Amino acid sequence: MPKSSASANACDFLKLAKERKTIYEFSGREVGKGELGKILEAARWAPSAHNSQDWKFIVVEDASVIDALVKACHYGAFYTRPALAIAVVAEPVYAKKPGLLRGKASQLAPYHRYLNVAMPVANMVYEAASLGIGTCILSPIVEEANGILGVPKGSETVLIVGFGYEKEGAYQKKRERKSLEETASYGKYR
Repeated sequence: MPKSSASANACDFLKLAKERKTIYEFSGREVGKGELGKILEAARWAPSAHNSQDWKFIVVEDASVIDALVKACHYGAFYTRPALAIAVVAEPVYAKKPGLLRGKASQLAPYHRYLNVAMPVANMVYEAASLGIGTCILSPIVEEANGILGVPKGSETVLIVGFGYEKEGAYQKKRERKSLEETASYGKYR
């Protein structure tokens, strides 16, 4: 990639990151198959520890299943149902990557599982935002979500992401961020 287009893409991403917001009220407009394909493709290309790609994405379009998943969440809910939801499942990585259970890597293995599902979710929500599609991320009670979706033992439904177009005049929380001085330091913790 030429340097100039990499710089342009970086600027565009920062703008997108600042503009992306959580949506609580959806319009009911469907998300097209083409847009859904781009969102899933963005998720598929997310980085993962040791390139394990230990995730599954379950696309849920049935309204009653979306409602059941929302009820299975620890906190939050949509004020109106999204057009679709994607359940993000953490798969056991150890069978495919036994090296993760040896040496120092074994201490990190439990964390990798959760970090690995966060990365494709970030890709999903930013790709959706680039397409004008809103998102809301919820944390389900794993056992309940697994039961609803038929997820096998050993795998965990870690996140539910609602996708849809924002309803006109929708409720919106004020977006605030701590200053860079409060969140970043150089050389050591401050």
